[in-house]
Amino acid sequence: MAFNRGKQGKQGSAARTIAKVAAVGIIAGAPLGLAVGTANAAPGMDWDALAQCEASGNWAANTGNGFYGGLQFTQQTWNAYGGQGSAANASREQQIAVAERVLAGQGPQAWPSCSKRIGAYVGKTAPAQKQAQPQRKAQPQQRQAPVQQAPVVALEGSKSNPGGNYEIKPGDTLSKIAEANKVAGGWEAIVEKNKGFITNPDLIFPGDKIAI
Repeated sequence: MAFNRGKQGKQGSAARTIAKVAAVGIIAGAPLGLAVGTANAAPGMDWDALAQCEASGNWAANTGNGFYGGLQFTQQTWNAYGGQGSAANASREQQIAVAERVLAGQGPQAWPSCSKRIGAYVGKTAPAQKQAQPQRKAQPQQRQAPVQQAPVVALEGSKSNPGGNYEIKPGDTLSKIAEANKVAGGWEAIVEKNKGFITNPDLIFPGDKIAI
């Protein structure tokens, strides 16, 4: 950035102007850097491409060179345009919100080198996401150790008794049916009366009929 890069001999009047702009923004009750809703790039400026050029797409860049975040703010510029804390710790949206203020105040020349070469970086952030996909394909190899699956056992359900005098309702169990209808001998007696039909006392179906 032109102002961010700290060109000697050009910061005095620019810094005072920036401070005034920041002060006006604060007095107007519009804290800069927090307006996430304005995080879309301004017309003609692809912020992701610019970040790719400035910091290899690393929005948390902090290499110790005095420039921070994906758009390489100096701390002075970040503070002057409403940024809070360090740009390296701010989200992508917060950095773009501040960058839009810088763009409005200084124009594209705030990033003198990368703003001219931004076209070469447009769309270069998407392939980075695709590179992670082969790693996901390799993960199943870790689960290829021979594992014997337990055999699937099909539970045989009971059948409807055409001669039954009771229709099973949702939530019924043989014990409930026996108790509700005062069946002598309990659920075992119901099983006995429905031999060949109640093949699994624990698996009966609503709508089937049984003799009680």
